[in-house]
Amino acid sequence: MPGERKFGQDNPYYDWVPVIKRSPLVWPNNARVALAVIVNLEHWDWQLPAGEPGAPSGAFRPDIATFSQHEYGNRVGVFRIFKILDKYGIKPTIAMDKEVAENYPFLVREVQRRNLEVIAHGTAPRRTIHDTMSVEEERAYIRSSIEAIAKAIGKRPIGWLGPGFQESMNTPNLLAAEGIRYVCDWANDEQPYRMKVQQGELYSVGINLDLDDDYIHNTGGRLITEYADGIKDTFDAFYTDGAKYGRMMVINIHPWIMGWPWRSKHLDVALAHIEKNGGTQVWKASGREILDWYSTHENIARA
Repeated sequence: MPGERKFGQDNPYYDWVPVIKRSPLVWPNNARVALAVIVNLEHWDWQLPAGEPGAPSGAFRPDIATFSQHEYGNRVGVFRIFKILDKYGIKPTIAMDKEVAENYPFLVREVQRRNLEVIAHGTAPRRTIHDTMSVEEERAYIRSSIEAIAKAIGKRPIGWLGPGFQESMNTPNLLAAEGIRYVCDWANDEQPYRMKVQQGELYSVGINLDLDDDYIHNTGGRLITEYADGIKDTFDAFYTDGAKYGRMMVINIHPWIMGWPWRSKHLDVALAHIEKNGGTQVWKASGREILDWYSTHENIARA
């Protein structure tokens, strides 16, 4: 029987099942850890369009500093990240927003050349799902993001990562209705799980929030050495726990943050640790691969 949390379960989107009450989860080839890396390709607006929450009034004043940071990631940083991931045989999942899909053809072609899975990532990091949206406005927002990816890449995405992890109480149902099969916003587990939606199917393939570079550096203000240490220590624990209950490690990367040389070398150090200590018991997978495996084997992870 599923666990219960009273008072009170905050939302209707999943059963509350503590990990120690689940049946053992084993990944392909008896791997203990499923490792996925998400690379975010985002466009930072110089200034928010009129009508967006927080849009300034008056004269146009471009946010050059923050724009330049993000643009560095798309012009330089992402290629340094790709080089490091190539070194360890990791094919990242790409979270691409609508603005990049429509305005950065070189990046689109690079992603296609590498045959990488692309998931939808909203419109732009400054234009998120917000609480003043109607259901129809949110549906249009989600649909436009999905359609932009489908047009640019030639394949309709089945995954979603909301900019800023922002959702409303309607988002899971709206995503599933548009054909999205997994969402990465819910950072509340170390395994995938099925979500309850009104139409279609939806699974959580949640990122590990404490390993998100934006969360670590900009929100947490942690030292750069703590980034590598956090990944290494998390992996070591997942590897131990994964002997019985397979774990999912989802590392979320923003090239405008980790693409700088003084930061990227710590990503290299962390991945070298995983390579050395995990070996064949680490399954390097895309979001889609994790979803496909889990959705056909989820009965073994149920209580």
